[in-house]
Amino acid sequence: MAMTSGRLPSLVLIADGFTRSGQDQRIVQAVRFGVRWVILRDRDARPDILELSARLLVERIRKVAPSTRIALNGPEDLARRLEVGWHRRSDQPHAPAPVRGRSSPEGRSTHTLSEIRQAKEEGVDYVLFGHIFDTSSHPGESPRGLSSLAEACQEAGPSMPVIAIGGITPERVHDCLAAGAGGVAVLSGLMQAPNLFQAVDAYMQALTPPLESE
Repeated sequence: MAMTSGRLPSLVLIADGFTRSGQDQRIVQAVRFGVRWVILRDRDARPDILELSARLLVERIRKVAPSTRIALNGPEDLARRLEVGWHRRSDQPHAPAPVRGRSSPEGRSTHTLSEIRQAKEEGVDYVLFGHIFDTSSHPGESPRGLSSLAEACQEAGPSMPVIAIGGITPERVHDCLAAGAGGVAVLSGLMQAPNLFQAVDAYMQALTPPLESE
């Protein structure tokens, strides 16, 4: 992998709509509660609002937990200016070689095995793969399911973690990990949770392997 700063966290917060009023506070709170990987996304924001909001939010996150991985699902040049990772959509053109020695991961969204293979050739740090289960983010679209997730993980191999996304609840985490996923990405399960602390804790507990009995 291109990134040189160690293993990626297993819980990813997809901070969709982060420029909207109040969302920044929820994202910072999630980091306070233990989330250590955030992907910022807001496809509807004006470029100037996107940059200002992202810059302020990145500063706040780094003050709360400097080790937090941050990536931007948005313009590559903005990600470079912010010195965060760049997350690419599946339909964006081939990316240049990832920047070496950075502290945040760079990756892309994938939905097919061919996209997984392409991502490996590009040398990204990770891929999101989904959607695995039914989700309101993709109404009317059939989920790919756990068997497709297992195939994606096998195709990716051990050097490129596959992060499962789409309808992931704490109760479904174990099945995703059993299929080979290196972690899970969550949007509404955290961004819309009635009790954010309990939601983060539930995901973290589900992602923590049980202690082996002596």
